[in-house]
Amino acid sequence: MPRPRRQTGGRQAAEALVRTAPLVSRWIERLLAAHDPPLTVAQYLALQAIAEGEIVGAELARRAAVSPAAVSQLLATLEESGLLARGRLEDDRRRQSLALTEQGRRVLRSAQAELRDRLAGLLADLPPPEADALTGLLERLQASLSGTPPPPRPRRPPPPVGPKGHQHS
Repeated sequence: MPRPRRQTGGRQAAEALVRTAPLVSRWIERLLAAHDPPLTVAQYLALQAIAEGEIVGAELARRAAVSPAAVSQLLATLEESGLLARGRLEDDRRRQSLALTEQGRRVLRSAQAELRDRLAGLLADLPPPEADALTGLLERLQASLSGTPPPPRPRRPPPPVGPKGHQHS
């Protein structure tokens, strides 16, 4: 009877990611739902996208992970919550201008900080080289999935070399 082949490299990483991604998604959903005010993942992603600058409906749908048809309801909910201000563009009355209100900016900053701090807490026990490697791998995966080049990363300086060429850790 042939022995099953051991899965290596990308296949093992893919399987680990398939197991981990739903856990991370649910964790983020719970954290945002407990935020004050509560947010859905789509609302959070929409606030982020709008905060980054001018955006059109199809791109907002993609970035907020909703269907193009759901964008108008998403925007209406954010506007009713006082997080978003909508208007018409003067040069094209068919298009809307979208801007976060002051409350919207505060809510987004607060949610971003809470997510970042709580995730950092989960990863706090990673040694710096492992945290750096994880960051690089996640950035490459994000770039691959989004079709954009990964951001340049500064290299960690090598450990100092002591007398007689021995490295200090």
